[in-house]
Amino acid sequence: MSWITAIWSIAAGVSLTLAAVHILVWVRKRNALEHLFFSVSAMAAAVIAMQELALMHAQTPAEYGAMLRWMHVSAAAMAISIVWFIRCHLRAGRIWLAWLITGLRIAILILNFSLSPNASFQEIHALREIAFLGETLSSPVGSGSAWRVLIHLSSVLLLVYTLDAGVAAWKRGRSRQALLLSSSILAGIILAAIFSGLMVRGILPGPFIALIYLPFVFAMAFELSLDLIRSNQLSGELLQSEKRMSLAARAADLGLWEWNVVGDEVWTNDVGSNRVRASGSDRPSIERYLALVHPDDRDRLRATLHHTLEGSEDFQAEFRMTGADGAERWIAARGQVERDEQRKPLLLRGVSVDITARRQAELELQTHRNELALVQRVSAMGQLSLALAHELNQPLGAILRNAEAGESFLRQDPPDLGELREILIDIQNDGRRAADVIDRMRALLRHGDLRLEAIELQELIEQVAALLNAEMQARHATLHSVLPHRLPKVRGDHIQLQQVLLNLLLNSLDAMDGMENITRRIEIHADQVEDGLIELAIEDTGTGIDPDRLPHLFEPLLTTKAEGTGIGLAISKTIVEAHGGRIWAENNPDGGACILIKLPIAREEPAA
Repeated sequence: MSWITAIWSIAAGVSLTLAAVHILVWVRKRNALEHLFFSVSAMAAAVIAMQELALMHAQTPAEYGAMLRWMHVSAAAMAISIVWFIRCHLRAGRIWLAWLITGLRIAILILNFSLSPNASFQEIHALREIAFLGETLSSPVGSGSAWRVLIHLSSVLLLVYTLDAGVAAWKRGRSRQALLLSSSILAGIILAAIFSGLMVRGILPGPFIALIYLPFVFAMAFELSLDLIRSNQLSGELLQSEKRMSLAARAADLGLWEWNVVGDEVWTNDVGSNRVRASGSDRPSIERYLALVHPDDRDRLRATLHHTLEGSEDFQAEFRMTGADGAERWIAARGQVERDEQRKPLLLRGVSVDITARRQAELELQTHRNELALVQRVSAMGQLSLALAHELNQPLGAILRNAEAGESFLRQDPPDLGELREILIDIQNDGRRAADVIDRMRALLRHGDLRLEAIELQELIEQVAALLNAEMQARHATLHSVLPHRLPKVRGDHIQLQQVLLNLLLNSLDAMDGMENITRRIEIHADQVEDGLIELAIEDTGTGIDPDRLPHLFEPLLTTKAEGTGIGLAISKTIVEAHGGRIWAENNPDGGACILIKLPIAREEPAA
């Protein structure tokens, strides 16, 4: 076997071997298109090696021209695959330039089969024999085609494209890949142009593309092999990471989940599956998963999922699930959306935590708080009992006197019906007054859960003032409220905010007891101080608060009164904070104390 045959056969064998290896890689990883394009270019190089052998041993000009015509097909396939290999592997290169080179190579192929003998020669007159590597080979004698300028243009464009992609990859930190691939491709393009020109001039028997391509084959294969090695290393590291994450998730009782939005499949780890007694291999659709959610929470969770997919916020929800064993669990879930280049959702993945114990504790805490608040309200009503008895005594006494007067009018002959009518009206009014006092007591003592609604502060203050009216008179104190016109409503529980005001006003009255030569006056101010909040201030002209006690004023069991329970202000703080507000105390510069409360503004409900 001659050296020419041996060298070109080896080049073809190497190219085919590498092509076979990487086509198998692409079959297993269909998204790794760089392996596909490398395989195409390597197979094209192997074909070119065999075609060059036949070309150099051609016996007639017609045989030489026909073989060179078919070599243009292999050369076009190799050039186009190199362009898209660079694009996929380096993630660089201008897309319009890649398509321009592809289109130009296809146009050259069309011309190649439209011209005779091919796109490289206008005419091949004869073949001359030349000695090369100890063998006699055929070299063409003829005139080059004018259309070869397109071949040169495509080579120049490929050169520009390669340089541009290499620079872009270098700037992104892929300097080694950019340098190795760009230098080998540039050297190949330049050598191919030189050898092709020497072939047309009859100096060389062929363009030697198979040999020129070998360094580039090795460079691309080296890069792809490094990628495979890195992929295997990453796969091992990922497997270890998954094992650690799985162990951590089980230890922390975290449910890992993933919703394939495109395929509509829901996956959960063993922790999440055990909560609903589902098989880990079973991947239900989102609707089948939602069927496990409590009916009261299902529509809200579905709306949250839709909002997350349509918007840009992370997924966050708390809901109840019912497992196959019938047990109801509270679940807190958080997740993030993975999107494609068009911002369409692909995956929603996240974690979930069983918060049933926390929810039960919150419910128990709320129950205890309500019971304690009720006890404190009963205690407050005990303080007001004498004043309320006096307030009830007035309408009841008026009713009794009116009834006695009515009886005397009935004894007259004839009875004075006009006077009797007025007496009955007075009895009705006094009865309503007594009923209002009883209703206010019953409402304040009512036991119930937190019921949030929009509340007019002026109306709330007037109701509490009505409860304290007799007590204010007995202690020779006055109450004034200064609220701006059209003050927004606050969001809260009517009875509990009533209790807070009652506690604070009673404390102000106690602070002014025993003080001589002062005007006992309580003022209530309110205003919107910032977006979403209203500040309520209750000021008195009492003794003020000991500065040392100010930081601890709202702590439980702290009291300065001989008969105080020490829970009134603590409960007030708990109620205000449960409403999303804040309460604190200050001393006035001119004497007395001021209690300040911030409460959230009620949102306007949209019109139906």
